[in-house]
Amino acid sequence: MDKGLRRMAGVALLVAGFALAGWLVFGAPHDWDGEARWARMALGLGAMGAISGSARLIFWQPEEEHDTEPGTDRI
Repeated sequence: MDKGLRRMAGVALLVAGFALAGWLVFGAPHDWDGEARWARMALGLGAMGAISGSARLIFWQPEEEHDTEPGTDRI
């Protein structure tokens, strides 16, 4: 995948994760009880996963560019 396309996909995933998290905090019904509470928790974990996964897309490094020697610092 092209580097620019990968970063755009990462930004789109980041915005979608923030939108879902914002809806869960400010817009979702707060009276979800029982099984709906578990669905809300799963949606929250999914939003956190989307935000974390977007960082992997935005700041991607190919396998051949990884440092192979332990203790080498990247700047």
